[in-house]
Amino acid sequence: MYLSRNRWEFGIAVWWVTGFQTDEDWEQEFADMRELMAHSPKLPFRPAVLLYLDCSRPNAMRRKQLAEMSALPAYNPYLAIVTTDPELRGAQVAMRWVGPPPQCEKMVFETTEGALAWLEEKRGRPLSALRIMAMTVERTASRMRAKPHDARR
Repeated sequence: MYLSRNRWEFGIAVWWVTGFQTDEDWEQEFADMRELMAHSPKLPFRPAVLLYLDCSRPNAMRRKQLAEMSALPAYNPYLAIVTTDPELRGAQVAMRWVGPPPQCEKMVFETTEGALAWLEEKRGRPLSALRIMAMTVERTASRMRAKPHDARR
């Protein structure tokens, strides 16, 4: 599942990736990345993106697409990744150590509060609208997970 909320006039976004991602989910995630890159040059500051990551590992094709998109010069947000998966946190840190330096500046966190505090520090001011968007996306994701699954699927 992929959910997103963006307010590019404030240079903020919340992206939520959980469980299995369909092709439509991937296309929406890539569309959001392209939208960020389109708006980024127009902003007087770097975008702040809060990414919740609790999903199955992407296949080789999707990993390649993510790597190519995130290596583009226009993809330059402050990216705070929130995950409770220790393996995923470790993999994100290891990729920062061994991979080419990304255009974006990213950190991995276990809690939303830690991620938001880091983004606010990077931007040099409170990001109240981002905090509200994060709560909204968290509630939406919680409601979607609570819905009974269609037995026919």
